[in-house]
Amino acid sequence: MKLRLTKLSFLSALFLISYSCTTKCNHTEDNGESCYPNNDKPSQIITYKEMADMMDAYDQGSRKELNKYINKESGGKDSISTEYNWYHIDDLKQYIAYIEKISKEKDIPVTGFRIYPTQYPKNYKIEKYQNKNTLIFTPTTNINGKVDVAFEPLYSEKGKPVEIAQFLEQVREKNVQKSGFLSFSTTVQDLESSSANRMQIVPPYH
Repeated sequence: MKLRLTKLSFLSALFLISYSCTTKCNHTEDNGESCYPNNDKPSQIITYKEMADMMDAYDQGSRKELNKYINKESGGKDSISTEYNWYHIDDLKQYIAYIEKISKEKDIPVTGFRIYPTQYPKNYKIEKYQNKNTLIFTPTTNINGKVDVAFEPLYSEKGKPVEIAQFLEQVREKNVQKSGFLSFSTTVQDLESSSANRMQIVPPYH
């Protein structure tokens, strides 16, 4: 009996610590330390040799073509493509916490995020971003045997994730009203997603 009570007390304490840690990590950390349960070095870490090789390959390949494209589209006013995209660490943590929250409400496990390379259109409202490269983050889950599929937790039903591909297809067809997976009527322009962008893009100083 005593052993059972001890085990129960330990599990209760572990739950409280985990809950406190999870709640705290959703937004800010007062002590400056990581609150993630596993903060060991990840397997994705690369060497500087790998980093230099990949950056050089990009500079000698894709970047050259992107610079030509930007020069053409800007009428010679600009010829430098995006050097890097930047997200504030608190924004990243908040975004992950938000996705986990709304996905949990729908009983849909999040397996990770797809990061799509994209580009701002030539008529984008912020002139210095026009034609520049950027990234879009979308949450993923497993759907009907397919793993790590980009999905939309906002409009999914309980335990029934909806792929974002369906939304993109209808937006491109300008036909989002009264769709089969939306229970309300909306316009293409007003349809909010759970995907993220709004990051700072940085062209090189010149």
